[in-house]
Amino acid sequence: MKNIKYFLIAIIGIITISCSNDNTADPTGTLSLKLTDAPMHYNQFISASVMIDKIEIGNSTDINSMMTIMDTPMKYNLLELVNGITSTMANVEIPMGDYDLIRFYISSTEMEMVNGDSFTYNMSQDGYSGNGMMQNGMILNSSNRSVDIQLDHFLTISEGNMSEFLLDIDVDQSFMLEGVNFVNNGNGMMMNMSGFTFMPTMRFIDMSNAGTISGAVQDMNENLPNATITLKHNGEFYTSTHSNSNGHYALIGIPEGMYTIEIELEGYMMDPIGNEQNMGELNMMSNSTLSVNFNMITSN
Repeated sequence: MKNIKYFLIAIIGIITISCSNDNTADPTGTLSLKLTDAPMHYNQFISASVMIDKIEIGNSTDINSMMTIMDTPMKYNLLELVNGITSTMANVEIPMGDYDLIRFYISSTEMEMVNGDSFTYNMSQDGYSGNGMMQNGMILNSSNRSVDIQLDHFLTISEGNMSEFLLDIDVDQSFMLEGVNFVNNGNGMMMNMSGFTFMPTMRFIDMSNAGTISGAVQDMNENLPNATITLKHNGEFYTSTHSNSNGHYALIGIPEGMYTIEIELEGYMMDPIGNEQNMGELNMMSNSTLSVNFNMITSN
């Protein structure tokens, strides 16, 4: 009996040593993926929603490398994700390494208007608008309701570190309205439409080297809501937002580089005095915040 006891102790010791020397697990880092919105021009909508069923990440050179980082269907009202507000879609540990392909599975989109009308566009039935087209680094796959985003630079996951990335969906460019007409004028104007199609227009940003531009739109008396603030890079549209009910705005996830910024607000124009910073190029540096306020005067 004593020999059996010693034998069991020896076996347990061997197992313990073996487990302590088992370093076969791949080192991992954390990927945080957030969603925001470049909103649409019209204020006639309560919601513009997307249903994202699954998100995968992998390498474009190896079709077997795709791994799922989110598989719980979630509905996001993009009109709630404006002026710096984001929603976390995934926060997971994945093997360290370089990745260059993100795949989103979107099953449906929906728009609800202030007049009570609502419309749904189902990708599983209708596919994407512009089926098979490549735009802004994306490939639209109607066969599996996915959007492939081919990254210009590798998404690098480092051991033990957090990597944060932002998906910015441009509602104005993605939700293509059909049969639009307007009733009444001025503050009482209402918009009607017959439906919409969906052509996703997105940008994907590494937040480690991106910054923020924020500020207020104001005249001599108060801050002004509903102004359209447009950011351009090399003379081309990059992203946009609108001032909120308090006249404030924020453009987040802006990579390093030189930009120009423009503003539009019905009945107003920029005051020639006090807007000197807005007239030239803005130099966005990594992780910096630029404060840009707009002083407006009436245009009539």
